[in-house]
Amino acid sequence: MESIRSRVQDSGLKVVGENRVADCRAGFTLIEMIIVIVILGIIGLIIGRIINSATRGYQSRAAMKELQSSGRLALDYLELELRYAVPNSARVLAGGAGLEYGRTIFGGHFHNISGTVMAVDDDLSGLDFSGKWLVIYNTHPADFYGGSSVFPIAGNTGNTITCTTNINRDSPYQRYYVCDSAVKVSQNGDGLIYYSGYNPGNVEDHGQFLCHKLQTASFVLQHSQAAEPTVFITLKLGSGALPLALKRQVRLVNFP
Repeated sequence: MESIRSRVQDSGLKVVGENRVADCRAGFTLIEMIIVIVILGIIGLIIGRIINSATRGYQSRAAMKELQSSGRLALDYLELELRYAVPNSARVLAGGAGLEYGRTIFGGHFHNISGTVMAVDDDLSGLDFSGKWLVIYNTHPADFYGGSSVFPIAGNTGNTITCTTNINRDSPYQRYYVCDSAVKVSQNGDGLIYYSGYNPGNVEDHGQFLCHKLQTASFVLQHSQAAEPTVFITLKLGSGALPLALKRQVRLVNFP
């Protein structure tokens, strides 16, 4: 074979395909490399956009879930307190942007009132109502915040409650409630604030956040002759392109 190649070369003839083999062994051309780089860049860009879209979708779902959890916890907390608030103490503030009510910690029936002492049907052993307020037959928010149905409690025994002033109010149903604080809920900036620890009729003392990223809060108190008063709460939460509206309807079940 080698002798044939030598003879051909000596005769000046050209070996067909030899240069082609040499060219193949030489590697890719510059144009081919540029084409490959461009294709890889396009593929990388597409993959990057897919990953970025998936990441943003996950972040959006996580943010929405956090908003829902925060708003629902706030509504659950308010519903629990409002259902057993001091009867007829709920009132809407600032054109519907806030709500105030009396928070109860106990309630029951009594059978006698004498001066500053009320004899009750309930066993109050182990309970301490000193510094709280006794509420009797509250029929209107003005009675509660004006003080005509509220009496400061000096202390209690197993079956009596003693106030610091004469208990000059009676109830046809012989019901009473023990209130430990007035409560105000309203928007401050982007937070829903829960104020407590203040006397009925006084200015709120301090507050704590119920939820953040609040855009607007709306409270509507609806009275009905056929049913208990109902509070409608709407919280609009979110930031940027993540709006979320949560609504809750709460019936006030306490009776004066």
